[in-house]
Amino acid sequence: MSEDESGHTRFPGPLPRPRPELPEPPAVDGFEDDTASLRLDLPAEPHDTPDRDGLRIGLWGSQESGKTTFLGALRLAMFNTASTYGRWQVIASDDASERFMVETSRLLSVERKFPEATQSAVEFSWRFLGDLAGSPYAQRRRLFARPRPGADEMQFLLTMLDVGGGTYEDLNEDLEARRSTDHLAASAGLVYLFDPIREASEGKSFAYLNGTLARLTRKALKDGRLEGPYLPQHISVCLTKFDDPEVFERARRGGWTDEGPHGTPVVPDPEGFFDWLAKDLHGGTMQQVGEALRASFHPSRIRFFATSSIGFGTSPAGGVDLGRFGNVDESDGTQQIIGPVRPHNVMEPVISLLVGLRKQGRA
Repeated sequence: MSEDESGHTRFPGPLPRPRPELPEPPAVDGFEDDTASLRLDLPAEPHDTPDRDGLRIGLWGSQESGKTTFLGALRLAMFNTASTYGRWQVIASDDASERFMVETSRLLSVERKFPEATQSAVEFSWRFLGDLAGSPYAQRRRLFARPRPGADEMQFLLTMLDVGGGTYEDLNEDLEARRSTDHLAASAGLVYLFDPIREASEGKSFAYLNGTLARLTRKALKDGRLEGPYLPQHISVCLTKFDDPEVFERARRGGWTDEGPHGTPVVPDPEGFFDWLAKDLHGGTMQQVGEALRASFHPSRIRFFATSSIGFGTSPAGGVDLGRFGNVDESDGTQQIIGPVRPHNVMEPVISLLVGLRKQGRA
């Protein structure tokens, strides 16, 4: 990494793409963003327990990794009737969770601002109800077989518990760290947000991940849930801020992007792109993050995505403007969203978890 004349950390020059070494997994794509961090002080008991409310998915990421913005983007993504992931509705578990999601989505879509840090001392959770009928995720049926009522209906509880940055660091063993571990361990699936821009400037991503994985593994062994060397959860790894010029332009130059519906850029091989970008972050810990995740979760239960909570800059006709694809302007340290917010690949990581859990008979 190097610094430009303004003192901002920049990515180094692009590396050649090592095509012969890369696999060809299923096509997916993605992005994300955020300047906000939530300061949450956990209650002794969560409002919804896994055994009472069924499938639980936890949102996971280091401090200021984009969890707040990602949640607001989920709300907006569900309104997209042209989506390929069916129809969804979200219902908050309590007043605080409802205010949080409504306000966050309003800031993004109406004021075009990123949510500010909040000091709310509460755990947030939302019930998602979906119908995958007619989507690529719908269950396959035998020819002439009558559709089974409710076969493509799915629901899950999405929870978020954000705490101070030090909570997730290597050897932090305070009460918040233990509660955070319990919160993630209670989830059947995890959405892990990785911010490559913050990693480029700080290089601390592995510190946030390492301690949490160690505690999760110890708890899984104690509870009899460790499956060989692997944790029992399914996980979606989201490479966020894909719309950021630092990330997207490098993906284009490296040959990692393709054109999706309506000209929206997609990454057919997000896992390969994650590994390739990790080699670009000289002195960073992104490569260790990828290695630690693969060592902790079964290969069949881990998927990678490139995501963006706000989407790309668009032309007057509504398509992605590759000449001005960035959708954020920064002035005097303040970030402002330029154009309409069109979340990119934020529901897909969640749907992927549900499909994987359904195949395993857990959803």
